Amino acid sequence: MELKGKMVLKEKGDSSSLQLKQKNASIVHAKLSWTKAVDLDLHAFYKTKEGKFGHISFSNKGGLDKEPFIMLDEDAGVGNTAGDNEENIRITQLDKLDSVLIATNIFKFFGFLSKGANFGDYDGKVVVTTDGGDNIEVPLTSKNVGKWCIIAKLDNTGPLPKLININTVQKDEPDGKSI
Repeated sequence: MELKGKMVLKEKGDSSSLQLKQKNASIVHAKLSWTKAVDLDLHAFYKTKEGKFGHISFSNKGGLDKEPFIMLDEDAGVGNTAGDNEENIRITQLDKLDSVLIATNIFKFFGFLSKGANFGDYDGKVVVTTDGGDNIEVPLTSKNVGKWCIIAKLDNTGPLPKLININTVQKDEPDGKSI
C-alpha cells in the first residue's frame, strides 16, 4: 500500500474524502495509538446499508469474512500501561456500511472524571489508512470531561466516502442515533 502523504484533520468538523482501490473490496485501517498510562479501548459503532446497527469492541472483535466486515485486533494498555499502545480496526467491505463511528472509552480508570482528566491529556490519535493511499490523522483533542469520546466518523452515504473529525465527549456509550 503506497501512502500519498499524511493529512491531519486538526479541527472538529474537518473532513477528507477517502481514496479506495475498489469500493466493493476496499481495505480501511484505523489505528488508535497513545503513550500515557491509561487503558483506552477502541470501538467501532456501525450502521449497515440495510439499517442494521452494531458495535465492535474488545468483547466482540468482529471478523473480516462476515458482516459487518470489521475486526478489532487486540486490547492494549491493560492496567493503565504507558508506552507505545495501539489498537487497530480493519474494514474490508466499506461498501456494505453507511457509517462507522471510531470511538474510545477509558476502561476502569476510577475517579478520572472527578479529577478533571480529559481525552486531550492522553497523547492519543487515530490514523486512518486506505488501500488507495490515504494516511489521515485525527488527534484526540477534546478537553471536555466524559467517559466516551467519538473521535471520527467514516461517512459512506455520499458519492465518495469521507473521514470527519468529530472529537465529541459524552457520558454514555454512543447509540444508533449517534451514527
